[in-house]
Amino acid sequence: MPPGPAQWDVVVIGAGVNGTAIARELALQQLKVLLLERDDLASGTSSVSTRLIHGGLRYLEHGDIGLVRESLRERERLLRHAPHLVRPLTMHMPVYRDSQRPRWKVNVGMWLYDRLFPSALLPRHQRLGAAELSRALPGLRRDGLQGGVCYHDAQLEFPERLIVELAIDASQHGVRIATRSRAVAVEPGPG
Repeated sequence: MPPGPAQWDVVVIGAGVNGTAIARELALQQLKVLLLERDDLASGTSSVSTRLIHGGLRYLEHGDIGLVRESLRERERLLRHAPHLVRPLTMHMPVYRDSQRPRWKVNVGMWLYDRLFPSALLPRHQRLGAAELSRALPGLRRDGLQGGVCYHDAQLEFPERLIVELAIDASQHGVRIATRSRAVAVEPGPG
């Protein structure tokens, strides 16, 4: 049984990738941290994710530049610090005559995406004509194809391994991890 609430500076609920990373970061700041998880490490959303470590390209269209920059920075950190878990992933985005986003908008978006946080580890995007894209993706529908782009993100094949590594490091920095422990009520502390 973990010590009472007065003995913790912070209680983090949920031991997925976000909760475990947050607990670790707080411990590195010399805070006393309890990480609670009702099941096991990585048993929730983290275990059923797309496994993409993307730079937030979809947020760019909504004008959330800060979130895109943060996502790109975190992707770079993972590529640099966990190359045994995170690998570059080449993506293609075709643009058709009837696409929701016209080709010029995709090109401008990709140009901006490359410049918000330039990657030292991934190449910049490439614009591709219809013939180049068809060669790269032979099964692609060609009717109305105008071209597209090739860009790079990253993939985390086993997110559970990353979470376990984060949990081990968090524990070594003083985080108390309590799995199979439900948070049933939250009461604010004094002051």
